[in-house]
Amino acid sequence: MLYSAPVRQRLVELAAAARTRGDGGAFVVALREFDHRLRVYPQFGEPLVDLLAEAGQVRLGAVPPLAMRYGVLEERRLVLVAVPPVLLPKRVEE
Repeated sequence: MLYSAPVRQRLVELAAAARTRGDGGAFVVALREFDHRLRVYPQFGEPLVDLLAEAGQVRLGAVPPLAMRYGVLEERRLVLVAVPPVLLPKRVEE
């Protein structure tokens, strides 16, 4: 699995933003879960578009409070995360 440099930088920024708003722990758990899922079963997210150059898809996955778009190249068993991730709105405790 490959995370681009802009994605890695954005994850650092999002971790700081999550800590500031009070859900830094949830962010760390989500990031670890995301990484695990992408390594074990990258097809867990919703398919957005099929790739034309080779067999694969662009998918959208979410493990609150984190969402990422990523490419899955199935024949090469490669996952590419190149689009900066998004911090989802904080869950309201009831």
